[in-house]
Amino acid sequence: MLPIDSVSTHIHLIQKTAMVSSFGQTGSAKIAKAFCRIVGVTCLIVFAINFIAILLPPNPLLLEWRLGFLQQVVSDRSVLLLFGAALLTYGSSETQKLRRQLALTSVILGVVFLLSCVAVVRDSMQLNGMAVKNITTQASQAQSQIEIAKSSPEGAANITPEQLKQASQLVDTKAVSLKQGAQTGVFKAGSAIVGNLVVVGIALINLGRYGMQSRKG
Repeated sequence: MLPIDSVSTHIHLIQKTAMVSSFGQTGSAKIAKAFCRIVGVTCLIVFAINFIAILLPPNPLLLEWRLGFLQQVVSDRSVLLLFGAALLTYGSSETQKLRRQLALTSVILGVVFLLSCVAVVRDSMQLNGMAVKNITTQASQAQSQIEIAKSSPEGAANITPEQLKQASQLVDTKAVSLKQGAQTGVFKAGSAIVGNLVVVGIALINLGRYGMQSRKG
């Protein structure tokens, strides 16, 4: 059997080693959280700079401007906002008040993102209607020119009825193709924006919920 003094010394060494290991882990965690705060703040600053740069000059009454703004800032750069908010929330987990403020802000932004989907759908439908209307107007003007050429003596002398008929059919075919292309393009762009808004919006809400529920780490 080991002497009592030897056993006590051995236990003391084990406790000391455990304390040193605990302090080391705590120090590493603090360094990691400080690093997350730095990177998180940097991401949010970059997002804010891009937001302001694209926002100016503002023209919210213009349909194309609203869709372009949502696509460039809220949709394309929203991941940067989410990443920065997540890092900053984790890095601020030791400060309960700041963490809860960040969590509340994340929830509000998430709700705003989800509500923005309604505006995107509405604006996409309006843009599609405008595009179809413009194509229809141009096709009507082209058909009118064909009719004028058909009734004109000079046109009748230089252009055969068969050529005029082919031109009219070509205008109709081109108009249908352009309408389909416009509808497809608007649908794809709108769907991409809505998809990004929904994903990032839900992620921000869940991040906020985590920040409100998580305990001091």
